[in-house]
Amino acid sequence: MSKHVLGLDIRHNAVTAVLVKSGIKGNWIDGHIYVPMAEPFPPSEEGEDRESPLITALEIITEKLDAGGAAYVVSLPANQVSYRNIQLPFKEKRKIRQILPFELEPTLPFPVENLIIDFHPIKLPDAGDHTDIITGGAEISMVKSYMDILRSFKIEPELITVSGYPAALCLAKFANIPENCLFADIDMDKCTVFVIISGQVCLIRSFPISSNAGRTESICADIERTLVGFEEIFHLGMNFRPDEIHVTGYGLDNSGFEQDAERNLDIPVRRTDLVRNTRAMIKTGPTTAFKTSVHLDNAYALALLEIEGISGLNFRRGPFAPKKQWAEHRGSFIKTGILMLLVLGAVFLNMLIDSHSVERKLNRLESQIHTIFESALPGVKPVVPLHQLRTAVDEMRKEAAFPGETGKGIRAVDILNEISKRIPKEIDVVLTRFLIGLDHIEILGNTDTHNSVVDIKNRLEEAESFKEVTIITSSSDKRSNRIRFKLKVQL
Repeated sequence: MSKHVLGLDIRHNAVTAVLVKSGIKGNWIDGHIYVPMAEPFPPSEEGEDRESPLITALEIITEKLDAGGAAYVVSLPANQVSYRNIQLPFKEKRKIRQILPFELEPTLPFPVENLIIDFHPIKLPDAGDHTDIITGGAEISMVKSYMDILRSFKIEPELITVSGYPAALCLAKFANIPENCLFADIDMDKCTVFVIISGQVCLIRSFPISSNAGRTESICADIERTLVGFEEIFHLGMNFRPDEIHVTGYGLDNSGFEQDAERNLDIPVRRTDLVRNTRAMIKTGPTTAFKTSVHLDNAYALALLEIEGISGLNFRRGPFAPKKQWAEHRGSFIKTGILMLLVLGAVFLNMLIDSHSVERKLNRLESQIHTIFESALPGVKPVVPLHQLRTAVDEMRKEAAFPGETGKGIRAVDILNEISKRIPKEIDVVLTRFLIGLDHIEILGNTDTHNSVVDIKNRLEEAESFKEVTIITSSSDKRSNRIRFKLKVQL
């Protein structure tokens, strides 16, 4: 059974959607669209009475992409979430979730009860008994504004996370990158940086791009400050430098950003292409070739997270937690349960009818067995009819077979030897049956002439062990042109 996943990346100035289908033959991109917004979302106070640009963008996406029945995964602008790195003395997720609001409250400029909080554990090799985590706090009112618009399009996302974060997770897990790496998701006026160590996202920072200085110089200056902050948080006590910086995002163009940033930071800068790095997992065709990877990397990464079951920051919690399966599909479950009871009832009734039918058939067969038993063995009381009948048949077979001796004490083998000696080879005769009783034997066979029958009779009479030999029958068989005979020999 195929599965549809639609990754929906929402930014202030654009919305991107990538539809991925998953089936027995693999995963493939079924469609994608990039919709820039003329005005940023959320709108300014002066524009609040106009139609939301996000609504317009979603109308275009739902019209262009056939995403019926798809599972939705959504990312929101990264700068609308507060990030903190915390170290806790235990590893159990339940305990971490319970203590998290109290640990964050002193570090936040607003009440913690107004936030939806989730965390991402950092599993580094030398972590010891403590747990390093990245926390993300999103304002409930902000998430609600997005959820209200999404639900107006009947979109109930499985996951709500932050832009750039899915691409960072996929880059860390699937791309061939150095152990120490930095990933930058560059928007038109904002940039989010992710520090990746040993395949783990260890730090998230989002900052605006200054309009007073050049774009590249502003981004590089904030990257330097982020690296210094990373050293202080993890107490590295040295000048931490990543081996490479990977970049993607709507704000990149063909103006040579990578070369300028590399010259400013003295670190190799590479442009990310997640589709190329993950072709073994999700296929593309001529009709789904990306116009530009930087526009679609994050929406594509969202779908890949869902398909591969990779977990991370998810703000579908608290008031926005998905409904329990029972509450959401109660009517369907009840109908299915009733139908199942009816089916089980029908099956049980059918089994009762079959059982009754089989019982009647067994009674009928048992009655027939008793009737046959009484006719075959009159006067014998049936205890175990089948066993008794088999025993009686075996005894009859023994009586009908060649006995070892006759009633006269003559062995059957001696009788056969006597007959063989008395009938010479010159006589054309075939013996077909030989019955030995207590005081006589019967010989059946065929020969060439009536005279041969008489000759055989006379020769057998000469034997001392035979009292009398009588020709019972002697007749011609027209089909074989032979004389069939039956002799009775009195012992």
